[in-house]
Amino acid sequence: MQTWLEEDVIEQLCIAQILKDSQTISGRRLAMIIVDNSVEYMLKAHGDTVLVPAGKVTKTKWEEMKRDFKRVLDFVAANSNFTENPNDVFHYHDKLRNPLYHEAAPLSVEPKKIDEYISKAKIIMRDLFGVRLGEKEWNNRIRKTLVTLSGKAKPRLVEFFKTDDDLAKMQTDIKLEDTNAILLMIYGFQLVIGRKPTDIEELGKCLNYSGHPIKQDRISVNVAHLRAKKKMNKDELTLTTKARDGIKSKYIVPV
Repeated sequence: MQTWLEEDVIEQLCIAQILKDSQTISGRRLAMIIVDNSVEYMLKAHGDTVLVPAGKVTKTKWEEMKRDFKRVLDFVAANSNFTENPNDVFHYHDKLRNPLYHEAAPLSVEPKKIDEYISKAKIIMRDLFGVRLGEKEWNNRIRKTLVTLSGKAKPRLVEFFKTDDDLAKMQTDIKLEDTNAILLMIYGFQLVIGRKPTDIEELGKCLNYSGHPIKQDRISVNVAHLRAKKKMNKDELTLTTKARDGIKSKYIVPV
């Protein structure tokens, strides 16, 4: 996924959701403006990266067109896999966002309208860039954004990613003890790959990928220690409910 899409679209939609959920009048106003900004950004980015290079419009004409939201919206809708009704999208921009941004009157926004516009923005992201995130992934992104915004709990954040060889790795700024690294790696492996690690060797590879190498004999010793503490199940590399609950209370992890 392009970095700009991650930071300028997904992150904005997460911030909009956080502000909407804050249940403050100003938060809802800002949420609507942010969603609209992400929609406008996607439309223009699609033109810049797809329509202009494909010869659908000249760069000069596109730059002129970009001054008018309605022209951009209609042109992109007519020249892409856009499934939303352009008139519906324009309604949110013209009738809800513009008064908030340009008028001095103290206006409020119904949370339902923000949710509707966020849903449309997600569909536009799917249509124009082929990016579709499930509800669980969106919730994880929102939690991560909330942590980043707070600026306080960020060191507790642990993220997990799938590797090119269908294994998993974790990423965190936390300095981990070996036992905690093993617990987190097993937790993340199950989450990302959908199964338990096959053996100590596979678990070791994942720890190496994560920048926390542990020799196999030490992994075996630590696993035995964790089983004795009822944090890992007997005869397999899986966590007990006690261990999973402990991870979720101690670290900020996907669920």
